[in-house]
Amino acid sequence: MLPAPFHAIWGVVVLAAMAGCATPQYQTTVRLIPPASEQGRACAQTCEAQKTTCQSDCKQRFQACARDIEPQVEARYAELLKQYENELKQYAAALRHYEMQLQFEWFNHYPYRRPYWRDPWLQHRGLFLYHEPVMPTRASVQTRLEQESCQSDCSCLPAYDTCYVGCGGQRLVETLCIKNCPASK
Repeated sequence: MLPAPFHAIWGVVVLAAMAGCATPQYQTTVRLIPPASEQGRACAQTCEAQKTTCQSDCKQRFQACARDIEPQVEARYAELLKQYENELKQYAAALRHYEMQLQFEWFNHYPYRRPYWRDPWLQHRGLFLYHEPVMPTRASVQTRLEQESCQSDCSCLPAYDTCYVGCGGQRLVETLCIKNCPASK
């Protein structure tokens, strides 16, 4: 039987571990407070128009880039399909070998087992150590090449925020606890 102080220490350790599991989750929100003057509100509308234009131009550049990489997508997809075909052949050969070893496993059991002979292939009996290859998709290849080659973020929002604040508006960032919040002090 363990001494009583040990149980108390163990209880504190368990409670501390449980408290560590419930970490608080926070959400950050941005509020824009419009400028007070009429001139400031007109300026803020100009900022909004500039942001819309920036986002539209950015989207058009991204779509143009996506069209330009289309030949690369086809070439890379064909290359990955050939690689998949080779991996699938290797997988099929390994699977056939494994199944054959399982069929002839009876040869290694008593009374046929020779005490001095051991087959290294059967040492992991019941385990197939190969993973079936995953077939690539054209969409995944296209997405990856777009991420590598095309810019999708043109930093329109930071420029808009700067313009908005320059017009006299306010940008308030609030971080609120939404789950597993610590007790208020």
